[in-house]
Amino acid sequence: MSEKKDPNKKHYFQIASHEDFIETMSMHCTLEDSPPLTIWEKGESEEEAEIYEAVEYFPNPKIIKLKPTGKLMTKITGSTKAGKQVLVKIPIEDKINYFTGGRLKFHPEDLTYSLEIQQDIYKSQARGNFRLAASDVIPIQFKIDDQVFDALDISVSGTSFTIEQAEVERFAKGKVFTDCTLRFDRKNYHIPTVQIAVHIPLADEAGKPSGRFKVGISFKGLPRKTEDELYIKISTEARGEEMKKKFDTILSKKAE
Repeated sequence: MSEKKDPNKKHYFQIASHEDFIETMSMHCTLEDSPPLTIWEKGESEEEAEIYEAVEYFPNPKIIKLKPTGKLMTKITGSTKAGKQVLVKIPIEDKINYFTGGRLKFHPEDLTYSLEIQQDIYKSQARGNFRLAASDVIPIQFKIDDQVFDALDISVSGTSFTIEQAEVERFAKGKVFTDCTLRFDRKNYHIPTVQIAVHIPLADEAGKPSGRFKVGISFKGLPRKTEDELYIKISTEARGEEMKKKFDTILSKKAE
């Protein structure tokens, strides 16, 4: 008799940071091909769940503006879930989801909805499919529009870097660039097409606007060979970082 596999061992479940969720939702609401959200009440079956599109996210308070799909688009009385506490699944990339809950509200004047998040936000992702942060040990560079930037991180689906206020228009949200190059693990990868997915204002040490922005880049039409190679490289580096953290923890305990 084969041993039953625990699906949790294949995924990370962790509470998402406020900054991470803001960046994720800004990108999700901007991209045209973003997958829809699933909303249901606790204890309901999958067939009773409702599908919505995320239109806009307001970080304070945490509210997602929603557009209904299917029959809900013309239902003037609104969803039966309106006014109730619901759960929501927000798919982002392949095998990456956010889960949270809150109060669903119906706006009859334009037949739209909003969800006020009132619970912790959890992030679930496959172990091999996550974003790897750049460091002195793991340098990452990205060439776009004939300029090379030091990247902040890398995943199979994209990267990010910082710009000054004066460059915001040059890298406007939604703008498409072609013939880019990713420099990672001492190798250059040709990225045929990218899209500017999100701008995140950065604060200084005092918490005030610094005038700099984090730019999120989404890869488009990545060749399968390049995607597979990046997946392996990122996973390998990530496992190495995880091992290093565990080793550092052991050493710190011995020092005590």
